[in-house]
Amino acid sequence: MRPEFCNTINLTHNKGKSEIVLTFSHMYTEHNFTSKNGALTDVSGQVVEQVASVLLSREGAIALTRLMNRVVKDWDENVD
Repeated sequence: MRPEFCNTINLTHNKGKSEIVLTFSHMYTEHNFTSKNGALTDVSGQVVEQVASVLLSREGAIALTRLMNRVVKDWDENVD
């Protein structure tokens, strides 16, 4: 089942091209139960499904940073 929300954000950047990529993913643990000799065994594994990816130019990244700073300032939080 593909998730409809994300709980993980990854940020990568390319200094030479002045681009930033934000990748939004949903990370969860998938459980697979097996029964052997009357015992139930849980074989679990971490799954990461990409929900969206956004490419930002230098100007877009600066605008997003300013917006996020305003939001945090409205919360009366000091980010420094």
